[in-house]
Amino acid sequence: MAEQGGTGGPEAPEGRRLSSAATAVLGVLLLVDVVFVCGALVSLWPVVLELVQPGSDVGAGLPWSPFGLAQWSLTPDTAMLVAVILCSALGSFVHAATSFATYVGNRRLYASWLWWYLLRAGIGVALALLVYFLLRGGLFAGSSGAGATNPYGFSGIAGLCGLFSKQATDKLREICDTVLSTTSDGDRDRRDKLAVAPDGEPRARGM
Repeated sequence: MAEQGGTGGPEAPEGRRLSSAATAVLGVLLLVDVVFVCGALVSLWPVVLELVQPGSDVGAGLPWSPFGLAQWSLTPDTAMLVAVILCSALGSFVHAATSFATYVGNRRLYASWLWWYLLRAGIGVALALLVYFLLRGGLFAGSSGAGATNPYGFSGIAGLCGLFSKQATDKLREICDTVLSTTSDGDRDRRDKLAVAPDGEPRARGM
């Protein structure tokens, strides 16, 4: 959940709180988001199961028309990508909506956190896609390809990435530290590294 100041800390000035109108608009946007995501996912799921079942043609395509607005022809790979996007957006909604309800109820929803709520779904989707590509690429699994795809597993992981983006980012950082480890000490081995002046401002050595 987002940390907008502890419950024991001093309250922010009244002018910093999100206005009632903006709070209502944000709440409506969250409701529209979950309705759209759930509706699209319900209509997509039968298509995903049909495309990724064992023995299915990798190049086969099935039509998908969310809410009857348009029609796309999805292959197994594109169907899984859309499922990952929708499930991660659903997980992001759970995180954002829980935080929103908590801070509105406590009357501590501040305007400075507006962009956190607006960008929350995008962060979760981007992170879930990166994790999905790593999984399908075989970094954590021994096999890949449409025949090895488990839509329930991948969609569940995508939802968790949206719900727990901070933990997923920390885990990816640990993996990168292990896979991309170096023997040198990085920037600290550079001769022209920046030094910190007594006033706290960074400056090149010799200046």
